[in-house]
Amino acid sequence: MDSQHLPQTSDEWSNLIPENVKGKTIHDADLASASKFAMDQFLLLRVLWKQYEDPRRIHDVLDMKGWVERASAMLNRYQSWSTYCDSFESERNIPEGTFAIARHYQLEVAKTENKVDPLAFYTPIARRTRNSYAQRGRNDLHLVTPIKVKVNFPDLSIRPKRMEANFDDIEDDEDEEDSKNDGDDPLTPFKPTSPMPQELANILYPPTKDEQIVNTALVVFLNALTIYFPLSMHWTLHRKSFTAAFENAEFQARTDGYLGDSQGNPSVLIEVKPVRRSRKLQVIQMQESAQMVAWIKCDDEKAQKAHKMRLHISQDRHEVFVTVAKYDKKYLEYLNNPRPSSDEDEDGDENKENLSFLTMHQFGPWNTLDRSHIRELGPILLAITLKADADSKAGWLDR
Repeated sequence: MDSQHLPQTSDEWSNLIPENVKGKTIHDADLASASKFAMDQFLLLRVLWKQYEDPRRIHDVLDMKGWVERASAMLNRYQSWSTYCDSFESERNIPEGTFAIARHYQLEVAKTENKVDPLAFYTPIARRTRNSYAQRGRNDLHLVTPIKVKVNFPDLSIRPKRMEANFDDIEDDEDEEDSKNDGDDPLTPFKPTSPMPQELANILYPPTKDEQIVNTALVVFLNALTIYFPLSMHWTLHRKSFTAAFENAEFQARTDGYLGDSQGNPSVLIEVKPVRRSRKLQVIQMQESAQMVAWIKCDDEKAQKAHKMRLHISQDRHEVFVTVAKYDKKYLEYLNNPRPSSDEDEDGDENKENLSFLTMHQFGPWNTLDRSHIRELGPILLAITLKADADSKAGWLDR
């Protein structure tokens, strides 16, 4: 398995489990004492990541062809959508209409700074263990990544004293050139983004100067797609937090926004980064795994069982990804029971064949500077919103 990629199969997951973690679950009290707490915690979450080079394969996993066709028809009747798509003919053209602000911030994302303020990357993920609370006056322990991530995945060992940490402290201070608009000829059909050497990508796509610009670009675009349609759910910048509590440990994850109803119940999560995903793939995927698990764990039993496919919309610099999370009742048993029966064989020992996982299906990237990608992405995002809205009205997300 590529050292930059998280496990895709149960065998790859098993090969990564260190000896001191074998046989343990996320509920175990000594979780916080692992030598590399971040990676060990991720492995105990039992999450697999599957990446798809052609983002159009999302239709196979989501099974939303009818919804996408409906969304395409709705957008085709939307004059502002046509005006927006036509604006890609000019590198810096801002269209009139609903998508003007969305296009403005998409172009702002492409602007770069030679030096990046590390404080702009702050999205806290806190981790605490209940035993440590009792021993240390219930002081918080916060999980954080070192401010500079060079080569190896950071050692996040838990220490006795308070420790600040953050998955998003990713600083790049190399002197790099401004990026260029990658907009295709307007007649060019959709083509998946071609891979390129990482060194070249680092030069062409240095970090944008502020994560908030990326967050604004994504949420404004999502709202522009949906604002004129009669929906009960809306995309928001509200940073919602989830606390996943287990028998002897808990952690907190915070999102960059979500699609929610009037009560603030989320149906799709948002996460953004000012750098391309390929530069910090492992760190970003681990954070999104924690967010997804925390969201599931915060739901009641009815919502957990009814909502076994969940979505993450991410924008990493100028590229958008859609991640579809899937799980089954055996995985819910693992999250909710300290010693799930499905993990054990007849003798009570761990049975590797019976282990269940949360599988994250990652699709993308869609380039927000490329007209053909936008024409493909817009109907998908609107379809996701329409489907979530219909599910909410049907009572799927009743709390």
